[in-house]
Amino acid sequence: MQLRTSLTLALVAAAAAAVGAASPPKDPAFVREPGRCAMRGTCGRKGMFGGALPCPDNDPAKKSDDAIYLATLASVCGADFPTTTCCDQSQLETLSSSLAQAEPLIATCPGCKNNFVNYYCHFTCSPNQSQFLAVTETQTITSGGETKEAVKTVEVDVGRGFGEGFFASCRDVKFGATNGYAMDLLGGGAKNYLAFLRYMGQERALGSPFQILYPAPSDATALAPTLATFDNATIVPFNDTPLSCSSPELNARCACPDCPAVCATLPPIASPADLAAHRCRVGKMDCFAFSLVMVYTAALLAFVGLVAWKESSGKKRLKWPSWGSSTRAGYDRVPLEDPGTAGDSEDLPSTRSSQTRSGSGTRSTTNSLIGATSTAQAYDGEATGRRPPAGSSGRFTDSPDLSSQRRRADSSLLDPASEDSGASPFYQPRTYPLNTLLTTFFYRLGLRVARSPFLTLAVCFGLCGVANLGWSRFDVERDPVKLWVAKGSPSELAKAEFDSAFGPFYRTEQVFVYNAPFLKHFESDGITEEDPTALAVAQPGAIDAPVLSWHRLQWWAGVEASIRELRSSPNNYTLQDVCFSPQTDPLPPADASACVTQSLMGYLGDSLQGVSESTWAATLDACATTPAACLPGSGQPMNPKLVLGGIPTSDDDAEGEVQASHARAIVVTYVVKNSLDPEVVKKAEEWEATLQQFLEDLAAPTAKARKELGLQVAYSTGLSLEEELNKSTNTDVPIVALSYVVMFLYVSINLGSSGAGLLKSAIRGISLIAHAIVSLFQLIPVPKLVGGRGRARSGSVTLSLTGSTTGMGAYFRRQLLVDSKFLLGLYGIFIVLLSVSTSVALCSAAGIKVTLIIAEVIPFLVLAIGVDNVFILSHELDQQNQRAYSAASRNGPLFVSYDDQDDEDGDGLPPAEERVARALGRMGPSIMLSASCETVAFGLGAMVGMPAVRNFAIYAAVAVVVNALLQVTIFVSAMAIDLKRVESNRIDCVPCFKLPSSTSMDLGATVSEGFIARFIRTVYAPTLLKKPVKYLVLAVFGGLFTLSWIGARHIELGLDQRLALPGSSYLANYFNSLDTYLDVGPPVYFVAKGVNVTSRATQQQLCGRFSTCDELSLANVLEAERKRPNSSFIAEPPAVWIDDFFQWLNPLLEDCCRVRKRDPSIFCTPSDPSGACQPCFEDADPAWSITMDGLPEGPEFLRYLNQWLISPTDESCPLGGKAGYSSALSLDNTSVVESHFRTYHIPLKTQADFINAMASADRVAKDLSDRTGGEVFAYSLFYVFFSQYAGIVATTREVLTLALLAVFLVTSIILGSWRTGACVILTVFMSVVGVMGAMGAWHISLNAISLVNLVISVGIAVEFCAHIARAFMGASAGGLPSQHPAASRDRDERARAALVDVGSSVLSGITLTKLIGISVLALTRSKLLEVYFFRMWLALIISGALHGLVFLPVALSFWGGQGYALSAEDESWIDAAVGSRYDHAGRPFMGDDDEEASSDEDRF
Repeated sequence: MQLRTSLTLALVAAAAAAVGAASPPKDPAFVREPGRCAMRGTCGRKGMFGGALPCPDNDPAKKSDDAIYLATLASVCGADFPTTTCCDQSQLETLSSSLAQAEPLIATCPGCKNNFVNYYCHFTCSPNQSQFLAVTETQTITSGGETKEAVKTVEVDVGRGFGEGFFASCRDVKFGATNGYAMDLLGGGAKNYLAFLRYMGQERALGSPFQILYPAPSDATALAPTLATFDNATIVPFNDTPLSCSSPELNARCACPDCPAVCATLPPIASPADLAAHRCRVGKMDCFAFSLVMVYTAALLAFVGLVAWKESSGKKRLKWPSWGSSTRAGYDRVPLEDPGTAGDSEDLPSTRSSQTRSGSGTRSTTNSLIGATSTAQAYDGEATGRRPPAGSSGRFTDSPDLSSQRRRADSSLLDPASEDSGASPFYQPRTYPLNTLLTTFFYRLGLRVARSPFLTLAVCFGLCGVANLGWSRFDVERDPVKLWVAKGSPSELAKAEFDSAFGPFYRTEQVFVYNAPFLKHFESDGITEEDPTALAVAQPGAIDAPVLSWHRLQWWAGVEASIRELRSSPNNYTLQDVCFSPQTDPLPPADASACVTQSLMGYLGDSLQGVSESTWAATLDACATTPAACLPGSGQPMNPKLVLGGIPTSDDDAEGEVQASHARAIVVTYVVKNSLDPEVVKKAEEWEATLQQFLEDLAAPTAKARKELGLQVAYSTGLSLEEELNKSTNTDVPIVALSYVVMFLYVSINLGSSGAGLLKSAIRGISLIAHAIVSLFQLIPVPKLVGGRGRARSGSVTLSLTGSTTGMGAYFRRQLLVDSKFLLGLYGIFIVLLSVSTSVALCSAAGIKVTLIIAEVIPFLVLAIGVDNVFILSHELDQQNQRAYSAASRNGPLFVSYDDQDDEDGDGLPPAEERVARALGRMGPSIMLSASCETVAFGLGAMVGMPAVRNFAIYAAVAVVVNALLQVTIFVSAMAIDLKRVESNRIDCVPCFKLPSSTSMDLGATVSEGFIARFIRTVYAPTLLKKPVKYLVLAVFGGLFTLSWIGARHIELGLDQRLALPGSSYLANYFNSLDTYLDVGPPVYFVAKGVNVTSRATQQQLCGRFSTCDELSLANVLEAERKRPNSSFIAEPPAVWIDDFFQWLNPLLEDCCRVRKRDPSIFCTPSDPSGACQPCFEDADPAWSITMDGLPEGPEFLRYLNQWLISPTDESCPLGGKAGYSSALSLDNTSVVESHFRTYHIPLKTQADFINAMASADRVAKDLSDRTGGEVFAYSLFYVFFSQYAGIVATTREVLTLALLAVFLVTSIILGSWRTGACVILTVFMSVVGVMGAMGAWHISLNAISLVNLVISVGIAVEFCAHIARAFMGASAGGLPSQHPAASRDRDERARAALVDVGSSVLSGITLTKLIGISVLALTRSKLLEVYFFRMWLALIISGALHGLVFLPVALSFWGGQGYALSAEDESWIDAAVGSRYDHAGRPFMGDDDEEASSDEDRF
C-alpha cells in the first residue's frame, strides 16, 4: 500500500530517526511564546516528485475570516479548533488529503484516529506552534524561478502524557488486510511513543520531505505547566489530553480487537505449561509415581511379613534348608515317570529321593505324584509335619510295586475307581470336553494329512493359487491423508467441507538457504576464513552469522529468475501457469511477478534494480520494517518472519527496526494452485517435478551454493514427502531379504534336535583332532631297552584312532546328510512366504489397499509367528520319536527303513503317520489358542479408524489365520515326508539318494536331549520353583511392574514425520530448517456455517470493529484468545471479513466503494474517473456509522458483498476484498453459505505443540458454535494428521481392555480353567505394561502405529504363555483339585513338568526366533521401523520371554487351576511326555563330554 501524499509516506517510512539532545533554533532571535508560529505556508518542493516544504515563519499566528478556509479547518481539525492558526489553505488541503489516506489504517478506532488528527492539526496549524516546535535547520530551494529558504529540520517537544496516551490508543489497532497491526505500518512496530513519533518523522525519499526530531523530554518538561509561567526562551511541550480507546465517549471508544481494555474477560484456562508446572509432586517425583512406589513398598512389606509369619507359625516352622526340591512329611520330589519302566534307568541326581522305611517296607525311589499313593502319602505327612514313625499305621504304601495301585490306561476314563478299591479318590484323571474335541480333531487331521501328504500339498497349493488371483486387484495407498486420517472422523469431514467450500489448501514449494557447516566463509561476508564459527557443528543455525551479503543476494536473485523461467516437460508449464494469483484468479497472471511468492526479493521488486552494494542492507531493513511500503507483485504485504529466518531481536531495540539484513536464513515459499480437478493437480505436479530437479542440482555439494558461496540449501516440494516415503520402503527390501535368509539358516540348523546334534558333532570332531595330535606325539620312538612295548603301544593307538575316525565319519555323514532339517526348514520359510502372499491377495480381492507399513512389517510379523509354530511342532514330533524309539529299542538296536514298511513294526514302533498325528493332536490346540488370541487382538486393532493401521490389522489377522492353516496342513505333510526320509536313511534336500547300510544307526541310540532342554530340566526349573526363588520372583516382577507403570506415564503423543523418512533423505534437513528458522505458526481457519449474516443480529455476533458488536462476538472471542497464546496457541489478530467489508463501505475512503453519480445502482470500476463516481454511502440516510446504523442488510448486503469480493486490493484501497477474501466466502444467490476467519497459530515446534494447538482450536470452535448458534469448526492443514490424538488415550485403554478380556475368555475356554486363564492374562497384562514402560524410557510416542504394536504385543505375549499354560493343565493328568491339602505341591510339580516339557521350545522356538528375526531390523535405514518396530518388538520379546518363562510358572504354582488329561492316551504317553527325558537321563547321551574315548568304538 504505497501512500501518495507526503504525510502518509512519512507514516510508512522504514527507518528510525537519529535523535540527540535538544537543539536551539537556527535563528538566535527565534521567539517562543503563545500565539507565535514556527513555520507557515509552502515554499516549494525539493524535487519534481518531492513533498511540499513549509517556510520558516516566527511571526504571530493569524486569524482568518475566509469562510472557505474556516470550513476546511473545521472539517479537518474539528469545529472546536482555534480559528487563529499558523497554516494556510494549501497546508490544510494537504493535511486533509494525508489524513484521508491514513484513514483505512485507523478508522476502526475513533480514539486513535482523533488523537492522530489532533496531533497533526496542532503540528501544522496550532497558534502556539513556537512553544513546542522550532526550526533548527533550513535549506535553499528554487521554486518558480525564485530562491527561497525552506524548512529542512524541525524539533518537536511532545509531553510524556500525550505521547504515551497517543501511542497507547493506536498500539493495538488491527489492520485486517494484512492480519497485522496498524502500528506496524504507522510506526514500524515501535514499542514506545518516542519510537513511534521518530519513525513518522524520518526524512526519506518515500517519507517526510523534511526531518522531524523528537528529543526525549526531561522530567521537568513532562509536567506540562501552564503557559503563563514561561517566557520567550521556555519550551512548552505539546501535552494535550489524549483520548483513551476505552473511554465511554463515542468519539474515542474503540472495539475490542483494537483496544484490549474494553474486551470481555474469558474464563481462565490453564495452559499445558501451567498444568505441567502445577502438577502434584513429592520432591521431584510425580505424586502418582510416588503413590505407586508407596503401595508397592507396603505390599512388599506385608507380603514378607505374611510369609515370615506363616513359615514361623506352629504349623510350619521356618526351616530354610527344607526349601529345596525335596519336601517334608513323606512327600519327596521324584521323577515324573512310569513306575513300570523306571527300573530301566538310573535315578537322576536332581530327582532322586532318599529311601524311607515305614514298618517293614521300603519306600520306592520311583514314587511320584502321578501315582495315587504319593498323593496320599503327601496328604498324611502334611498333617503331622513329619514322616510317620517306623511301625506306625501311616498311609504309606507297604508294597514297593506301585504299578498295582495305578489305574490302567484303558480304564482311566471309562471305569472310575471307587474309594473302596483303595485308590485315592483324587487320582482319577479329569477330562475336558472341548479339549477332547480339539485334540481328536487335530489328531485326525494330522493322521489324514500324514497319510496323504502329497495330496494335501497339491490341494493346499491349488487353493492358495486360486486365492493368489486376488493380486490382480492389488493397489498401494500412497496418499498421506488417506493413510493417516480416519474416514468419517471430524477432521476428515472438516477437510472435505473446507475443500468443497473454499478449495483445497494450496500446494507449497519451500526453500531454506543458510550458512553451510564446515565450510569457509569470505571476507566480503564479514567472516574471515579463520573464523571458528565457520567450523561449527553440522546443524541448521549452528553458524551464527548473517546469511546475506551483496554477492549472495545477487546469486539468489539469479536463482529466483531461473525458477520463474523454468519449463516443465513435456508440456512446458511455467510458474505463472500453476501458481496461485488471487488478483487474476481464475485466470493465470500475465507474468510470474503476480504469483503469490513469499520471498525477500518481493521487497525489492523481484530484481536488484535501484539497489547497490552500499544500499541493499538499508533498503531490505526498511522494507521488512514496513512491508506495506514494499508490496510484491501479488499486492499483499509480506510478514518478514515468512521470508527471513533467525532475524536478530533485542529488547533494547525501541525503534522497532527489523534487522533483516542480519537474518540467518532466507526462506522462500512458492504458492501453487491446488484443486479437486485431477487435471489441475497433474499440471502442478509436472512443474513441481521440474522444480525439484532444479533444487536438487542447486543443493548438490559440488554446486556453486555450497562450493563457492558456503551456503546450504534445504527444500521441499509438493511431491517430496510421498516420494521419500516410497524410497524408505525400497531401501529396506534388502533388509527383508536378509531377515528371511537368517531365519532360514536358523530354522534349518536348529529345527528339531539337528542343531544340538551338529554342535555335538563339531565338539566331538574337535576332541578327536586334539586326541589325534596328542597320540602322534606318543608315536615318537623310545629307547631299545623298552623293547617291544613301545611298538605294541603304537599299534594300539593307531587302531583306536582309526576306529574312532571311522565311527565319527559315519556319525558325521548321518548328522549332516540325513538328520539335518534344511529341507523342512525351507518348507517352514516357504509357508511364511505363501501365507503372506495369500493374505495380501485375499485382502486385495476384498478391496483393502496395501500400505507401506504392511509391505515392510507383515513379512516380519508372520515370519516371527510362523517359525514359532514350526519349532513347536517339530519339537513335539521329536518327543514322540524319542518315546517311540526308547520303548522299541529295549529289545535291541532299532533300524527302520520305510521303503517297505507300512504298519507298526514288530517291536511296537508306531508308524510315522501315527507319531505325526499325535504331535499335531498334542500341540494343535496350543497353536489354535495362540493363533486365536493373535487373531482376536489384531481384529480389535482394526477398530482404530486410521486407514494405515486398520488395513495393517486386517492384513495381519488374515495372515495369522492363513499361516496357522498352512502349518497344520502343508507343514504337517512335510514333517511326515521328512520323518520317513530320516528313518529311510535318505539324504536331506536330495531324498532320491540313500546312504549305504553301513551308515545306518540305531535310532534308539540317536535320542539326544538339547542343551537348552537339559539346562531347563536339571538347573532352571528346580531352581525357579524353590520357595525363596518364587517369593523373590513375585517381589522383583512386582517392582518391575511398578517401574513400568511409572514409565508408561511418561509416554508422549505424536509421530514425528521425520521418522518415516530414510536417514539420508534431503527432507531431514528441510524439517530441521523449518523448526530452526521459521518463526511463524501455520494458519488456522474458523469456518462459520449455517449463520444468516444478512441480519443485523448475526452481524453483531460476528463483527468486532464496531461499537455495537456483541461483547463476546466471534471476532472478539478470537481476539481475547489471542491474548492468552500459551493456552489458545493463537498468535495473530484474526482476519474478520465482515469488519473489513463494512469498513470498505466507509464513505471517508473515497477510493474504495464507489458508485456512478448518475446511477448509484451501478458500481464504478478502478478505471472510472473519480469525477464520475462518488462513495457508496456518501448521501446515505442513515449515514454510515461506527454504531452500524445505516449498514446494509438483507439483499442489499449481498449486493455490496459481491462487489467487494471482486474489488482489487491495491494502493488506492487496501481494503478491497479480492486478494484477501475472494476465497474466504462461499455464496449462493440468497446467502453466505460458509465463511472463514483466518488467524495463525504460534510457532509450533514439538508434537505436543501441534496436538495442543489442535485441541485448543477445537475448544474455541465449540465455544463459538454455542455463542453464534451456528456451526463453527476449526481447520488447519495439519489437523487431519493429528486428529488421531484427540481420543487415542481413551482408544488405547478401550482396545487393550477389550483385547485382554477377549484373550482371557479365549484362554479360559480353551484351557478349561478360569484360574489358569487369569494367570495367563495377568502375565500378558504385565508384559504389555512392561512394553509401555520401555516406550516411556525410550521416548517412543503413542500414536496409531504404536497402538497397533501394543495390540500385537497382547497377541504375541499369549504365545509365550499358551504352551506353558496348556502343558501345566495336562501335567500329571490334571493333578489335584485346588481344595486338596497337597494341591500347592501338586501345582509346583505340574509347573516344573510344564517347563521341562515345553520350556525349551518356548525359549529356542519362540524367543530366539523372534530375537533373530527382529534383530535384522536394527540394520534398517528407516527410523520409523527402527523406533516403532525394532525397539518396541525388542521390548515385547524380552518382556514376553521374561514373564512367560519366569513369572508365569511361578504364578501357576501359586494360583493355577486343576488340569485334565490332554488325551485318552494320557496315562500311556502323556506321562511319558515328561518322564521320557528322565528315562533317558540315566543313559549317556550321544556326544556327552564326559564319555571315555574308548566308548566311541563301541557306540559306532
